Amino acid sequence: MPGVGGLPSREAPEWAPLRENVADYVPHRTLARRESTTTAGEDVYYLTFDSDTRPTGWAVDRLIGDGIAYITGQVSPLHVSLQATAAVIATLYAAAAVERSWPNDDQSLQRANDMEKRMADMLVALVSANDRANGGDGEPGDADKLMLAYSFPAPVAWGDSYL
Repeated sequence: MPGVGGLPSREAPEWAPLRENVADYVPHRTLARRESTTTAGEDVYYLTFDSDTRPTGWAVDRLIGDGIAYITGQVSPLHVSLQATAAVIATLYAAAAVERSWPNDDQSLQRANDMEKRMADMLVALVSANDRANGGDGEPGDADKLMLAYSFPAPVAWGDSYL
């Protein structure tokens, strides 16, 4: 893959999904219609994205990059044991964006909503699992469990005279 999100592949994380992974969730988007064909039976499903598909492979690479940015913004540092899960979430992000951005039938937006719901549920689980893997307890809302500690200077003997 030349890169993700317009970045050279050396800057993409090793767990970055490929165009083919996105195509697994939206295979109907990989249909390449040829001008020379006269029947739909001669059209080909590539099961990847390239310059002949709608959206193009370049557009899908950018969506994959957006999905990676979304995940790394929520989960950092990502534990190595959870990279495959992060790749699935980034793939769902890109597939949902394809359906939402290039709707081709009445069900496109519903498919996008369904994938986004699945992605959100998986992201919550990923955050929790990542916290446990990195030494935390994995419970959501750990910030709510913090106890504030205050420190005040010792009172002065003449302080009551101000009352």
